[in-house]
Amino acid sequence: MMRKFKNKLKFKSLTMRIWTTFTVIILIIIFCISLLYLFAFRKINESARIQDLKGVHGFLLNGNNFSAADANRFDEFKNLKGSNNFILNVNDSKTQIEDLNKRDHVPPQGKDMTGPRPQDFINDNEVKMWMAGFVQNSNMYEKEFNQTYKNVRFLFIISSVNNSKSGKSYLITYMPNREDNNLLYMFIIVGVVFIAIGFVASKIVAQFIAKPLKELEAFTEKIARKDWKDPIIIRNEDEIGSLAASMNKMQKELKKADEEEKTFLQSISHDLKTPVMVIMSHADAIIDGVYIDSVENTAEIIRDEAIGLEKKIKQILYLNTLDYVLENNSEDTEINFKELLLHITSRFEVVNSKIEWNLDLQDIMVNGNLDKDKVAIENILENGLRYAKEEISISLDRQENFAVLEIYNDGPNIDSKHIDHIFDNLYKDKTGNFGLGLAITKKIIDFYGGEIKAVNRENGVSFIIKYPVLKEDSQQ
Repeated sequence: MMRKFKNKLKFKSLTMRIWTTFTVIILIIIFCISLLYLFAFRKINESARIQDLKGVHGFLLNGNNFSAADANRFDEFKNLKGSNNFILNVNDSKTQIEDLNKRDHVPPQGKDMTGPRPQDFINDNEVKMWMAGFVQNSNMYEKEFNQTYKNVRFLFIISSVNNSKSGKSYLITYMPNREDNNLLYMFIIVGVVFIAIGFVASKIVAQFIAKPLKELEAFTEKIARKDWKDPIIIRNEDEIGSLAASMNKMQKELKKADEEEKTFLQSISHDLKTPVMVIMSHADAIIDGVYIDSVENTAEIIRDEAIGLEKKIKQILYLNTLDYVLENNSEDTEINFKELLLHITSRFEVVNSKIEWNLDLQDIMVNGNLDKDKVAIENILENGLRYAKEEISISLDRQENFAVLEIYNDGPNIDSKHIDHIFDNLYKDKTGNFGLGLAITKKIIDFYGGEIKAVNRENGVSFIIKYPVLKEDSQQ
């Protein structure tokens, strides 16, 4: 039920959302003011009235002549509207009421309703006799009462006076405690007016906010269509301006990725097309009987091209799935980096017997995936074997909390224009020499918190890998 109610409150229109929020805030303010009025303002007004009533009572008490002229003049004050005074004489069992105001209490007629309300005029004598019931035999001095008679609340004060030769006399000053709700009504009316004004204001504000949002929506649609021509103009430095700046940045990144993808597809299509063309041409030669040398040599050429083609396809598939595999299927273990390097180099040493291998390795434990780390190092060594003339040197030592692996080959230096980009995802230079292996290596090293870079030496190139060591090993 609660979920259905919330769904009903969800407006698609921004104007309605702003107006609803504005209205809720106003209603909360009115509710809080109403509570404050009921529990605070009324108490303050009542306290002010009793104090004014007490002042009148004290004035008559101190004057001790209880003249009608003195009693009548206080009824004109705002807090004393409807106030009255009388003397209660009690002789034995006989009670006599002496009205000091000397006026008829008739409910006001027509538009003159500033005085007491009709319900306050129950019956003067009944009210006075009811108040007489609160008189005590003992002496009383400014005794305050706040009581209800026939659903009308009265404030009255009783004091003993010397007004009769026999018996006791009491001065009673009273007034109906009317509740003035004009302030509350005023707040409600103002609140309703503000709610009405708020609808118009909300529409204006919504249009002001929606205009740049619609521009961002149109810009997003352009990005979805791969329209990279113009960035969106940033007019403000507020949150919407920050969003526009982020979208411009996103456009640049997507444009870069799109261009890299196109470059990669063009490059890889050429790399795949060439071996396929070679395989088909030699296969046709065998079929037509016009092959060069012998059938066996032609078949070997087809096999070598197929092996190279298969390797390229595997690299493409491996690169495309590597992110998912690293995040979801990575079974990390403790790896002895020295043993892993010895195992890999023992396989590569037989590939080219002319290359001299120099190893300087320390025992260092790291945390990673054995298969992935193996692929990363093999890609570096394959690249080194491709360009090395006579020597490949591998050193492994420890610097602080990192294992530092340097793989050096004495081949030609890398062009300075390409050395900062050879590890970029899907990057290939114009010669196509770097392939996909280095991009795969960087993804793996980065995933495990390491770093890799290429550095040109005086005679050759070094690939330097920094790999975090195990926490237990780093504390030793």
